[in-house]
Amino acid sequence: MTSFWKPLVGLSVSVPLLWWVFRGEDLGAIAAEVAAAHPWWLLASVLIATAGYLLRAMRWRVLLTPLRSRTGLRARFAATAIGFMVNNLLPARAGEFARAWSLARMEKMRTSACLSSLAVERLFDGMTVVALLVVSLSLPGFRADSELAGEIVGGAVAGFLAVLVIVILVVVLVLARPDVVRAAARPLASRMPGTAGNGALSILDGLIEGLDALRSPMLVARAAAWSLVFWLWHSASFWLGFRAFGIDAGYAEALFLNGITALAVALPSAPGFFGTFEAGVRVALVEVLGFGENPALAFAAGYHVTTFIPVTAIGLWYFWRMGFSLREIGPARKGGEAESPAR
Repeated sequence: MTSFWKPLVGLSVSVPLLWWVFRGEDLGAIAAEVAAAHPWWLLASVLIATAGYLLRAMRWRVLLTPLRSRTGLRARFAATAIGFMVNNLLPARAGEFARAWSLARMEKMRTSACLSSLAVERLFDGMTVVALLVVSLSLPGFRADSELAGEIVGGAVAGFLAVLVIVILVVVLVLARPDVVRAAARPLASRMPGTAGNGALSILDGLIEGLDALRSPMLVARAAAWSLVFWLWHSASFWLGFRAFGIDAGYAEALFLNGITALAVALPSAPGFFGTFEAGVRVALVEVLGFGENPALAFAAGYHVTTFIPVTAIGLWYFWRMGFSLREIGPARKGGEAESPAR
């Protein structure tokens, strides 16, 4: 499904980060802390995190509205679970494509248009995460060294905004002058071998179509509201996880941790976001909030593994139940499979 070098990029990030997170630590003591976690608080945390995928599926309907006024919640949830399952098990963020491809197969839509809707989703996620990260610093009871936290947030926000500006400029160009974008793409497509050029233009049409959600102020407002609900909900999962591992932190710290880890896992990584997630937890809980290394790293390992399992199992079940095959996704990702016709 991926070129040889793509998995190596993720590993080259994850392995050094895991070494940095756990270097010099007593792994036995951390494992003991994981084993001693309060089971009911941890179960509640895992249930909230897993239910968040249903919220993602509900929000996805808003972003898909320009493509199809109605899509099935079961299909959207199945595709979401499949996508995160693939991200957890395979390298190079293949799950993003798998999620779009799965929904396109179930709902008879363009894969490229579904993929474009996910790009819009990531745009809303990024803006919401950064906004909540900034808000968390001003909430009553936030216990961090505000100067250090501000420096970290400032650096993260600056890097994110630089990328965001480029993305917004591209999106605005596509929305304002889709004809210009298509005209610029045709000479490039004509130089591609065989039918690859026509396939590339078809994919471009799907991408342009998928961005139409951003033309409607009402859809933008609804997507923003759903994004806020999702990230506030997900932060509650972190807060419950704090209780499970005996970390005396409040919801403001959970918001802060959520923002830091969300930005961290945006980096290339090994499957399952291992390394980047743990590094985000260490930065937030140990370096900024000042909690002990053992409970913080026990939270990182315990929360990550226990929330990894349910969505992976659900995704595998749906993947098997729908009769999908990884052999189908590979050629489709490379443009070897025709788009599913819209109903």
